[in-house]
Amino acid sequence: MLRIKRVLREKGLSQSKAARLADVNDTSMSRIVRGVEPPFPRRGKRIADALGWEGDWRELFEEVG
Repeated sequence: MLRIKRVLREKGLSQSKAARLADVNDTSMSRIVRGVEPPFPRRGKRIADALGWEGDWRELFEEVG
Protein backbone atom coordinates (compact mmCIF):
# COMPACT_ATOMS: atom_id res chain seq x y z
CA MET A 1 0.00 0.00 0.00
CA LEU A 2 1.25 3.46 -0.82
CA ARG A 3 1.43 5.99 2.01
CA ILE A 4 -0.97 8.32 0.19
CA LYS A 5 -3.77 5.78 0.63
CA ARG A 6 -3.20 5.74 4.38
CA VAL A 7 -3.02 9.56 4.53
CA LEU A 8 -6.29 9.89 2.61
CA ARG A 9 -7.97 7.51 5.04
CA GLU A 10 -6.55 9.32 8.09
CA LYS A 11 -7.77 12.68 6.77
CA GLY A 12 -11.18 11.27 5.83
CA LEU A 13 -10.74 12.33 2.22
CA SER A 14 -11.97 10.46 -0.81
CA GLN A 15 -9.67 10.12 -3.79
CA SER A 16 -12.12 12.24 -5.75
CA LYS A 17 -12.06 15.08 -3.20
CA ALA A 18 -8.25 14.95 -3.03
CA ALA A 19 -8.10 15.02 -6.82
CA ARG A 20 -10.23 18.18 -6.91
CA LEU A 21 -8.11 19.85 -4.23
CA ALA A 22 -4.92 19.03 -6.17
CA ASP A 23 -6.37 19.82 -9.61
CA VAL A 24 -5.76 16.27 -10.83
CA ASN A 25 -8.35 14.28 -12.76
CA ASP A 26 -10.06 11.42 -10.92
CA THR A 27 -8.69 8.70 -13.19
CA SER A 28 -5.10 9.82 -12.72
CA MET A 29 -5.55 10.11 -8.95
CA SER A 30 -6.95 6.59 -8.79
CA ARG A 31 -4.07 5.22 -10.84
CA ILE A 32 -1.52 7.08 -8.69
CA VAL A 33 -3.05 5.84 -5.41
CA ARG A 34 -3.02 2.26 -6.74
CA GLY A 35 0.62 2.64 -7.81
CA VAL A 36 -0.19 2.07 -11.47
CA GLU A 37 0.86 5.54 -12.60
CA PRO A 38 3.78 7.58 -11.23
CA PRO A 39 2.87 10.92 -9.65
CA PHE A 40 5.51 12.84 -11.63
CA PRO A 41 7.07 15.83 -9.87
CA ARG A 42 4.63 18.65 -10.62
CA ARG A 43 1.51 16.58 -10.01
CA GLY A 44 3.02 14.83 -6.99
CA LYS A 45 3.85 18.17 -5.39
CA ARG A 46 0.31 19.48 -6.02
CA ILE A 47 -1.17 16.39 -4.38
CA ALA A 48 1.18 16.67 -1.40
CA ASP A 49 0.36 20.37 -0.99
CA ALA A 50 -3.38 19.70 -1.22
CA LEU A 51 -3.09 17.08 1.54
CA GLY A 52 -0.96 19.33 3.74
CA TRP A 53 1.96 16.91 3.53
CA GLU A 54 4.95 18.47 5.28
CA GLY A 55 7.67 16.00 4.33
CA ASP A 56 9.31 15.42 0.98
CA TRP A 57 6.47 14.94 -1.53
CA ARG A 58 8.06 11.68 -2.78
CA GLU A 59 7.55 10.07 0.66
CA LEU A 60 3.81 10.29 0.13
CA PHE A 61 4.08 7.80 -2.73
CA GLU A 62 6.31 5.21 -1.04
CA GLU A 63 5.21 1.70 -0.12
CA VAL A 64 4.38 1.26 3.56
CA GLY A 65 3.57 -1.88 5.56
